[in-house]
Amino acid sequence: MKALAIGVLAAALFGAAVGTPSCFAAEEEPVDGGTTDNSVRHASPVVISSRDISSFQLRFEFGDAHWDDGLRVKYPPGNYDFRLEKGLEGAQCHIEYGTEEDTRAADFTTDESALSRLDELLKAHDVAQIDGHAKYNSALGGNMRLDVLYESGEKIFAIGEGGASVVPDSRYYQPEWFIDFFRALGHEYGQGDPLGPRLKRCSYKKGGGMEGRFYELELSLQKDGTARLTVDFLPRNGAESQWREYDLPGETLDELEAMLNRGDLADWSNAPMSEIQALDADTASVSFDYANGHGVTLADTHDIPREGFAVMKKVKEFLEALDTDAPKK
Repeated sequence: MKALAIGVLAAALFGAAVGTPSCFAAEEEPVDGGTTDNSVRHASPVVISSRDISSFQLRFEFGDAHWDDGLRVKYPPGNYDFRLEKGLEGAQCHIEYGTEEDTRAADFTTDESALSRLDELLKAHDVAQIDGHAKYNSALGGNMRLDVLYESGEKIFAIGEGGASVVPDSRYYQPEWFIDFFRALGHEYGQGDPLGPRLKRCSYKKGGGMEGRFYELELSLQKDGTARLTVDFLPRNGAESQWREYDLPGETLDELEAMLNRGDLADWSNAPMSEIQALDADTASVSFDYANGHGVTLADTHDIPREGFAVMKKVKEFLEALDTDAPKK
């Protein structure tokens, strides 16, 4: 009983510190799985009349919810921190994603329309209905905290600490909605995709066909945090092979990653065409490996859409631009 009393007192003090309603700890109702429920019970559905968000912050731990490889790449497990706050000019955005192996963050300025679109997302899913949610459990995982403040003074606040049972009603809260929104915002404002494991290696290969030449450009992350480009070229005419190597800043891989949409890449990695078609001419491919062990390969012998071929061309041009000692064409 003493431990329970301390937990209730801590929840009450935490609620006061963040400006949440004083009644947050008024109801203590143990529910299944040893979860303590201190949620505020609203007498009627919550309605937010304002459409002007002053500040938004959502932190959550996302578990391994998707078994499909494409979805796991698009919604990787880890800790997320999304913030969007109105400033003197536009809105300040913070996107952070972390795992035990790596933490990545981006800070940038958007125009105020980003706040309007975020409000539209909240209202489309009726997220206001989770206001007052407050559940606590000693289990690991499932943590979330949402703070939304409108210029009218209206608020949405929800918190869950420990275990899957503490997460709000999925009708009104799904982490994927916010991952999609902030990923798109990052792309829109030139931040690439800071949500997900870091790109560790990328290569472009061309070879095969009846004449058997081989050409490979590979950019990889080294243990010291730098990047290395290697070029391996066996000319078609039987001339001596060429090998070049460059040491580059680790951020070079981040620049390349900013060009990519990993969700689409995984979707485009489809079954190859016939072997006969592959043998008729040179074949080209690009492959990507990520810090979480996932990899994707796109090849012109695969049934990929036009956008996939466009990605292959961009990667080739990006890597070739780094090969500064290449013979002039």
